[in-house]
Amino acid sequence: MTHWRMSARTAIGIVLAGGLVTALLWQRTAGFSAFTYETWRRVDVAREPAPVSDWRLQNAQGDLVRLSHWNDETLLVGFIYTSCPSVCVALGSRYQQLQRTLQADPSSDVHLLSISIDPDRDTPQQLAEYRRRHAGRQSSWTVARPADEQVLDDMIRETGLRVIPDQLGGFSHSDSLHWIRNGELLRISDWRDPELEKMITDGS
Repeated sequence: MTHWRMSARTAIGIVLAGGLVTALLWQRTAGFSAFTYETWRRVDVAREPAPVSDWRLQNAQGDLVRLSHWNDETLLVGFIYTSCPSVCVALGSRYQQLQRTLQADPSSDVHLLSISIDPDRDTPQQLAEYRRRHAGRQSSWTVARPADEQVLDDMIRETGLRVIPDQLGGFSHSDSLHWIRNGELLRISDWRDPELEKMITDGS
């Protein structure tokens, strides 16, 4: 009888533990639909847009601007650093392509914004050079850096961006694109998304 009671208790414990694990997985994976951190971020934002503060930035011309400068426009925000030899080069090339899409559709209200995650080293001159390398036009593509450390912290916290020093003087970070409008993060998309040009011409 004692052995039966212990077995029943064990079974109940296993069921409860399994239920707890299932509940945690449901919560952490947005209903089992997100099994990577980046996918989870995208699903979470798609489910409920996230507020972002009015980030204070310094652009490639050395001027201070805020996100509210582009109120009533949709910002397509990518995070880069100018000495990055890999994904940031690819992102620059992608923005070059997207600029052509914007130029072909003057009615689009999308503005491209690249923000450095390495503001100590990315001076306005280096930001301008990054855009120049990718034939960027100031009118539809702003390259900027956080005006101070607090802004960088706010950006990382509010978007859920992961920025990890790689021990080589660079960073591992997300290559996702962030759609922001009037102080809200509305969407996170893959920069390789084949539908991206259509999304730009259709708006956010």
